[in-house]
Amino acid sequence: MAQANDLWILEDACHAPGGFFVDSNGNAQTCGSGQFSDLSIFSFHPVKHIACGEGGMITTNNQLLYEKLLEYRTHGITRNSVEFENDLSVAWGLENPPENYPLWYMEMQTLGYNYRLTDIQAALGNSQLKRADKGIERRREIAKQYNAFFNSKDYIIRHSGSVEGHAYHLYVIEVEDRAGLYAFLREKKIFAQIHYFPVHQMPFHKNETQHQELIHSENYYKHCLSIPMFPSLSDSEIEFVLETIDKFHTA
Repeated sequence: MAQANDLWILEDACHAPGGFFVDSNGNAQTCGSGQFSDLSIFSFHPVKHIACGEGGMITTNNQLLYEKLLEYRTHGITRNSVEFENDLSVAWGLENPPENYPLWYMEMQTLGYNYRLTDIQAALGNSQLKRADKGIERRREIAKQYNAFFNSKDYIIRHSGSVEGHAYHLYVIEVEDRAGLYAFLREKKIFAQIHYFPVHQMPFHKNETQHQELIHSENYYKHCLSIPMFPSLSDSEIEFVLETIDKFHTA
């Protein structure tokens, strides 16, 4: 569909490093591989799988997009003359290179930004990469324990379940009395979260979407609750979370 209509595919992989999906041919496609998407976006926020304190990463298999991203992330500045075989070559090459091109020469060709990670953040990210596989493995183990427990509970409307390739950044349950359970968990020092508020109900968008009724997202929001999900979560802590949720619904 994208090819037929000259569209881009932008892959939001912020929750999915190490995750994969199985395509129609039965092949596992790792999130961010660029097999189908033009650009894939990852997040390095402190609570994500790989944390740098803040910032993120974009992956692409498109050389033109890669060069343009390098330009945008550094104030629109380019240093190297890059040759391409199409009409876009001028956008990435040097427009006024001096004779005997010196290594210090650079040009600001567009309005870019400072999107670079600091060296300290990058070092933290590299160290996190070394243990990323372990973290994802543990997340999947936690999800299995949650699944086994919630599958037999009639007060659960839906839950994240078992999905092949899921990276389990979040584990979400849906219950009837979401607000009551949220408050009860906080009393027990279990800090659940709500993911996410319907975008069309945000004040910034509401004037544009005031006549829209998106019943599925609104219904989901009424019931959704993200329960603890992080690699250092111990089995005893998991048991406490599950016992507390059960206690709320059976008391």
